[in-house]
Amino acid sequence: MAPLSSRAALLGAAALLLTSCGPSGGGAASSQAAAGSAPPAAASSAPAALGTASETPTSDAAASALPPLAAAPPAAVPAAAPAPAPPRPKPQPTAAELLRDDPAYAAKERTIEALYGNAKERDPTGQVEREQAIALGQRRACADRACLDSWFRRREAALRQYVEN
Repeated sequence: MAPLSSRAALLGAAALLLTSCGPSGGGAASSQAAAGSAPPAAASSAPAALGTASETPTSDAAASALPPLAAAPPAAVPAAAPAPAPPRPKPQPTAAELLRDDPAYAAKERTIEALYGNAKERDPTGQVEREQAIALGQRRACADRACLDSWFRRREAALRQYVEN
């Protein structure tokens, strides 16, 4: 019988502790008064005589004195992994890179230089030099292969006029 009375005493102490921590505070005073007014022998024998029935009212009183529990946050749903980005297309070389690195453009450049030299010798007015300065400015404005190809076609056609005349 001794193990039951120590168990009942522990349960009573736990209930007392739980009710004294509640927000109202009124339940703690009444529980302390009831526990304090009973003689120690009666307090230890009453729970032992009631058995599990004494545990239910104590736990109900403790549960009613506690503040309501907050609802558990919803379980985090893992986000779907983003689809891998498509491979980036290889960047096109700039006009400056093409002029510097592409042997085809180096050959076109040599052709233009030869035509320009020939046209400059045939033009006593200086018109070819002015056109060449304007044309080089236009070529510097080119950003891609299509622009460069167009520039070389136009410039070669303009300089060939001087060869044919």
